[in-house]
Amino acid sequence: MDASATSPESLTSATDTAMGLAAAAHSATDTSGNTPARPEPRAGSATLAVLTLCAFTLGTGEIMIAGLLPDIAADAGVSLSTAGLLVSVFAATVVVGGPVLALTTSAVGRVRLLVTLFALFVTGTAMSALTSSFPLIAGGRVAAALAHSALMPLFFGLAADAVPPQRRGTAVARVSLGFSLATIVGLPLGTAIGHWFSWRLTFWAVALLALAAAGPVVALGRKPYEPTRDGAEAQAGGGTEVGGGKRAGRLAELRVLGERRVRAVIAVTALSAAGAFTAYTYITPLLTDTTGFSASATTVLLLLFGIGGTVGNLVSGRLADRSVMAAVCAGVAALAAALPLLGATATVKPLAVVFLFLFGAAYYGVIPAVNTRLMNVAPARARNFALTVQSSAFNLGIALGGWLGGEVIASGVSMRWVPVAGGLVTVCALGLALAESRARTSA
Repeated sequence: MDASATSPESLTSATDTAMGLAAAAHSATDTSGNTPARPEPRAGSATLAVLTLCAFTLGTGEIMIAGLLPDIAADAGVSLSTAGLLVSVFAATVVVGGPVLALTTSAVGRVRLLVTLFALFVTGTAMSALTSSFPLIAGGRVAAALAHSALMPLFFGLAADAVPPQRRGTAVARVSLGFSLATIVGLPLGTAIGHWFSWRLTFWAVALLALAAAGPVVALGRKPYEPTRDGAEAQAGGGTEVGGGKRAGRLAELRVLGERRVRAVIAVTALSAAGAFTAYTYITPLLTDTTGFSASATTVLLLLFGIGGTVGNLVSGRLADRSVMAAVCAGVAALAAALPLLGATATVKPLAVVFLFLFGAAYYGVIPAVNTRLMNVAPARARNFALTVQSSAFNLGIALGGWLGGEVIASGVSMRWVPVAGGLVTVCALGLALAESRARTSA
């Protein structure tokens, strides 16, 4: 989830064009003749559309496995539980491999890095589609996960660089929107293609979509962009210049984890993800066994959850444009309220539907807010690394949430207590967010 902290490899071509984005690449001057112009709105919108498509592609590539596991297991000649390890392998690669890859590629130019990572993602996805060997399928997933862990930070950074600082929240939300669309459209469509034709065709479709998106994104990476400052907050953090600047060493990047504000937003991210996935991991049995919905109705309800996420994502982005910490606190507070209310009303169908929608809106509202906050407080030299660590924290939170939900169920209590437990974890995230907001106000 971040962007390269290095300069573009080439600053010589201000007139390169790709998908109508030429306006964003031009160097312009104000009446004084020396101040670069902000990216033009039309160019920024085209940039964000491309990056939303990229996030949708990578998001679908990550979650499509959920609907294809039985077919993959049958083809590879393994049990369903063994095939399920493909999910864990992907998440573990993002958690561990993302930060390592960010550190080892910090001196690589942005264009070269984008080309390499897209090639790795397409190759890994295609490799999984070409074989029936489970180890090779898993190897392809590892390659795709490595590329995923490093590409998303670059996408967020490119989005932030395409707009003025006061629109950064909306830009980040547009990229995050690709993930909610992957849940709403990508997962069911990929599952349907896998069932109707072959799970391999789903993998091929994702690989080809990534290949098609690579060209426009690499063109974006070639464009020079304007260093900006984010006002008092950026200055307080030593400045968060976006874009140019010398490449920092690995030690300098690691030092970003020593900054209190960076650690705080990463902790809020991990705790929010843990709280949300304590409930979401077991949302289907909650809706069927406790609320009494049929399996077919649950499919529609999960679509409703994704629609709620889309709404929350867009609202949070606009709120973050006005006040990033207000957006963080509002999103986490809504999540901390929606989860226990979902548990409390789980036996009342209409209320359960309402709070399921609010759960989705709140959770997906947190994501663009915390990503925007991290880009505002992390120094430019370490932005890519910081966002990659945050992505790892997010996936670690997912794993912890699944474990906690399972422990609650194993204790023998009603399923209604699972989202309540998630809410308690989220209250911890809210406490951290509020403390950080107060510290920022008093600073």
